[in-house]
Amino acid sequence: MAPSRDIDDATSAATSVGEVSVLEGQQGQDQTLNRLFRSCENDPVGSVHRAWAASVLCMLLFFIFAIIEVSPQTQANKLREDATSTLTLQVAAYYTAAIHLMLMILGTFVLKRFATDFTVGCFLGVTLVLSQQDLLLFAAFFKYGHGDGSANIIFANLAFALFFCLGFFTLIMGHFKDMIIVA
Repeated sequence: MAPSRDIDDATSAATSVGEVSVLEGQQGQDQTLNRLFRSCENDPVGSVHRAWAASVLCMLLFFIFAIIEVSPQTQANKLREDATSTLTLQVAAYYTAAIHLMLMILGTFVLKRFATDFTVGCFLGVTLVLSQQDLLLFAAFFKYGHGDGSANIIFANLAFALFFCLGFFTLIMGHFKDMIIVA
């Protein structure tokens, strides 16, 4: 027996009122993002893929510079100059490099092969969290007083650039997520 459409269970009115207020709030956000990404509307999937390629390039540069900065050969050269990087910078560089390497692999897999609601949502969450982590690394190492000050500032500035790259990618992916999801 099919449910009758004439029965009012008092939940439809509450839901529609709640939806209206949520939709009005989203329309204000969407207008700002629509204006920001107006040039990308002709090819939203291509725009997301290009933004991801730029983010991967930034992460790859960060990965290379982070490993070079704390590598044993670089440390040996710095010992001669009486400046060493701290264990804190080494741990942060290796950890962040490994996490971003995994994000590059995961993101490419999600965007190219497995773009479902769940995976795209998880990928958006991970990129948002990692961009915030990069901002925290910038704040922590920019004026860090121990070890080589130039190494700390280089690492901090790279983390800040990566924050902007991942933040922009998260915005564009979040705006066009409906076009990315295939299943």
